[in-house]
Amino acid sequence: MSNKIKIWTALCAAVCAIAFGACDDDKDLSYKGSLDLNMLGIKQASEIWDGAQCNVSTSLKEPQAGEVQKVNNFNYRLNLALYQNREAEKDATVDLVVAVDSLNKAIANVGTSSVYDVYANALLLPEEYYNFSANKMQLNAGNTKSEEVELNVYSSQLIALVQEEYKKDMKFVLPVRIQNSTSYAINGKTNTIMFFFNVTYVDPGPEYVADGEGVPDDHTLEGGYKLLWHDEFNGTGAPNAEMWRFEEGFQRNEEDQWYKKENAEMKENALVFTAKQERVKNPNYNPNATGGNSWKQTREYAEYTSACVVATSNYAFKYGRLIVRAKIPIEQGGWPAIWSTGNWYEWPLGGEIDILEFYKEKIHANLCWGGSKRWDGSWNSANYPITDFTSKDAKWAEKYHIWRMDWDEKYIRIYLDDVLLNETDLSTTNNKGDHGAGDGGNINPYSNDMVGFGQLMMLNLAIGGNNGRPVEATFPLEYRVDYVRVYQK
Repeated sequence: MSNKIKIWTALCAAVCAIAFGACDDDKDLSYKGSLDLNMLGIKQASEIWDGAQCNVSTSLKEPQAGEVQKVNNFNYRLNLALYQNREAEKDATVDLVVAVDSLNKAIANVGTSSVYDVYANALLLPEEYYNFSANKMQLNAGNTKSEEVELNVYSSQLIALVQEEYKKDMKFVLPVRIQNSTSYAINGKTNTIMFFFNVTYVDPGPEYVADGEGVPDDHTLEGGYKLLWHDEFNGTGAPNAEMWRFEEGFQRNEEDQWYKKENAEMKENALVFTAKQERVKNPNYNPNATGGNSWKQTREYAEYTSACVVATSNYAFKYGRLIVRAKIPIEQGGWPAIWSTGNWYEWPLGGEIDILEFYKEKIHANLCWGGSKRWDGSWNSANYPITDFTSKDAKWAEKYHIWRMDWDEKYIRIYLDDVLLNETDLSTTNNKGDHGAGDGGNINPYSNDMVGFGQLMMLNLAIGGNNGRPVEATFPLEYRVDYVRVYQK
C-alpha cells in the first residue's frame, strides 16, 4: 500500500463498504460454521470486514491558500487472496468490475436499517475520475496473494467538480467487486469494496465569482495573497492590448511556425491559440544570410502559423503566486508554454521561468539564469513523461489543469494540479558574469531588491524547433488558457 493511502480519515466509518452485508439484501451473510476456506476475496476487504460491511473512508476538500494539496490522487493497491491468506494450490483469475448494482441496492435500502445510513445522498463516482491498472486479478499457485492492481482516483479533479459545479458537500462511492472466478469459489463477504469519498465544499466567500465570469479586482486568497493583476479572457477577439502584445514572425529556438496575431483569440471564456499548417512567405528572406540568427532569413517560407502573447511592461511582477488554468495539446511537434523572462537585461541575465513547457512527450518545469558564457544559461530543470499523467487519466489532455508558481526571496516552486514539479533554491541563482553583455552579470534575477525589475509573462504555442521536432501533430492544433492570475502578499 503506497504512502498516498494515508489520506484515509476513517476505516469502516461511512465510506467504503467492501463486503456484501450492506450491499446485497438478498443474502444472509451471517457465519453458520460452514464457510469453505478455499474461497477467494479481496485481501484488503478481509482485513477490514467488521461483520457487516467493509468501508474505507476518504475525506477531501480544496486546500486553503498557502497549503499544498496533500491528496492529489487517491491511490489504493488491491490484491486477490484466499480466505485466511491460504496458499493457492492452483491458479485463479477473476474479473475486477465496478459493482453499480450493489451500490444501487444499498442506496435503495437507506432508511431500512442503520447499516445503510452511510449511503444516504451518495452518488456513483463518475468514470472519468478514476482508473484501474488492470481489469483482472490473478492468484498464482504457490502464492498467498496476487500481484497488485492499482486504483487511482483523481482527487484534485473531483474537488474541482464539487467546487465549480455542485457547490455543496458531496459523497461519491466507487464499488469494486471481483467476479467470474476461473477456479475456487468467491467469498460473498469479502468480494466487494465500496470506496466512499466525502468531498467538503469550501465556500470561497462573497467576493468570489465563478470562472467564466472572472474575479473582481479586490479578490484575495487566504494566506494574505491579494490579486495584483489578472486576465480572465472572457471577451471575444484579440486579448486586451493594454495587457498583452503579439509577437510576429520567426522568433527563437529555430521554431517552424510563423507567429501572427490572427492565430489567437478570446472565445468560449478562454484565450485560444490555434496552430495551423499553412505556408507563409518570409518577407525577410535572404538565402545568403549568416550568423547566429540567420535561420530567420534563410527560410523562404514558414510551413506553420501560430501565436504568442507577451505581457506588456506595466505587468512585470516579482514574488507572489501565479496561477494559470490551461488545456494543452500533447501531440508530437506541438510546444505549448507558460513562461516568463526578465524585463531588463538580455537573455538569460534577466532570468527565465518555464512554468510549463511541453515537448517530446514530456512536461517540463525549468528555471534559467546567466551561465559561464554569453547567451548560455545555468538551468534547474525537471521533466515528467506525459504518460505519468495519461496512464492515470486517459482523458487528461481533454481537461483543464492548474499550473502554479509560488515565489518568494528564497525559493521558486512550480506545481501542476498541486503536485510539486520543481523547487529552486534562489541562493544558487546568481548570474556568472555578463560576458560582454554590458550589464546584469552580477545580479540574482530571482532574489533582489531592484525596484521595477521583474518577470514578464508569455503564453504561446510553438511548433517544431530545436526541441519540438519531428512535427507529427494533426492540425489545426489548439491550446486554451482559461485565465492568468498574479497575487502578492
